[in-house]
Amino acid sequence: MSSKRYTKARIDTSQGCDGFLNPPGHPEHTVSVETDTDRPRDYRGFTSLSAAASDDAMDPAVRAEAKRLLDAWAANAPPLESAEVQAWVLQVLGYFRGCYRNPDKSGTEQWHASHLVIRDDRYYSPVEHAGDHAGVRFIREYYPGFAPTAEHFVNARWGSPKGTE
Repeated sequence: MSSKRYTKARIDTSQGCDGFLNPPGHPEHTVSVETDTDRPRDYRGFTSLSAAASDDAMDPAVRAEAKRLLDAWAANAPPLESAEVQAWVLQVLGYFRGCYRNPDKSGTEQWHASHLVIRDDRYYSPVEHAGDHAGVRFIREYYPGFAPTAEHFVNARWGSPKGTE
């Protein structure tokens, strides 16, 4: 949490922030929060909707609107079984290919990008260790019931969908 009080902030629908891996249609792809709006444009800050929604230093009205936007997406999220979400699942699993929590760290440090353990999926089954896989963890933030299959990991690919490169 920030110790700075953001009294001059607003929802910005011209750009997203911190959501490049988020599911299809997620508001962080296109919406962010601009801070320090009393400053000239080049000296303003910005933050994600998620950060704004949980920051007690954020203007209460902006914090409430950020939370409302996130809650509205969650209530109307495309189903996990939809083609667009399944394509996203493959992208996320491809992005986090071979990335597992670090059992030598504690708490959330186990999942910090700089501490993840990289394992070769040919020798360390991602299906058997799905609970330790960083991509599965990320997907479950949005779709808690996600249960990966071997086919998910075989078809996982970051970048262009298979067959279009």
